Amino acid sequence: MFSLRFPLLQFLLFGALAFRVVHGPDPFAAVARREALAPVVLDAAQVARMREDYAQATGLQPNADDEAALVDRWIDEELLYREAQARGLDRNDRSVRNWLAEQARVLEDDAASPGGAPVADGKDPATREALYARALDLGLDRKDLVVRRILVQKMRLLASRSGEAQVGDDELQAFLAAHPDEFRAPGRTTFRQAFFAKRDDGSGALARAASVLDDLRAGRIDDDAAVAKGDAFALPSRLVGQSRKQVEKVFGSDFASRIEGVPPGTWGGPWESPAGWHLVTVERRVPGEIPSLEAVRGRVLESWREKRRAERLATFVRDLRSRQPLRVESRAWQERSRS
Repeated sequence: MFSLRFPLLQFLLFGALAFRVVHGPDPFAAVARREALAPVVLDAAQVARMREDYAQATGLQPNADDEAALVDRWIDEELLYREAQARGLDRNDRSVRNWLAEQARVLEDDAASPGGAPVADGKDPATREALYARALDLGLDRKDLVVRRILVQKMRLLASRSGEAQVGDDELQAFLAAHPDEFRAPGRTTFRQAFFAKRDDGSGALARAASVLDDLRAGRIDDDAAVAKGDAFALPSRLVGQSRKQVEKVFGSDFASRIEGVPPGTWGGPWESPAGWHLVTVERRVPGEIPSLEAVRGRVLESWREKRRAERLATFVRDLRSRQPLRVESRAWQERSRS
């Protein structure tokens, strides 16, 4: 929905936890309307802590856009967290139950006297259920940051994947046509180069390259002679059908950008690479083509699904915002919301 200049703190735990939803035949069935919705409150002190965390993580002071984005993200996560709790996702998630039971066990271990009986390790189901109940009594399900992250992630997945249906070739073909650059095959360039190595003796690779380029443009030498005046290079002087990524890997991104601007049949340079200086002439440039649907069906289908999921999630969050009172003490967020 929006981007920040740095990734917010993420918990790696999600990768290790299985996503399980056990809510009957329709886990995304509408929840009964809540009579009185408690407002989402973000006070000035919380906003100040967000700004401090941002500054510590990035070394930069957040500007107004950064602050508004931080607030927006917090609101979205808070709404998703509340909705997950309202739907009971925490009560049917084994990972949440086990985590809360473990936190309750740790608290009881800490509270036990040094000479007292050790707290049960909680490995048997009955003990774990008792520990889980204890965690609920202590309100750990409302306070624990790991539980919050798990439930927010589950709610995102549930909202984004609800109502998924099969898609036909006609819609996939239309999607491919609407996003050609996402699937376009890379363009290919065939070019020759004259290379001038940097030397410790100070022989002036750049000056030598510039002199050869002057000779080329004045017609005093031809292409073969220009290549012969250069030094030996790790690759052949003529490189056939190179993609931009291939050029970047050897010569660098700046070199790859420059070569795209050279008209075929002319010489460009001198351009620097990690090895030295280069003069380049483009012999042939083949633009990237849009492949057939059959050739990229899997990629098109996955991209179509991801975009539809993002749209469903965005719609769901907008709906939550539309019916949830918000009290936010952030001038940057308030001003952006009014614009």
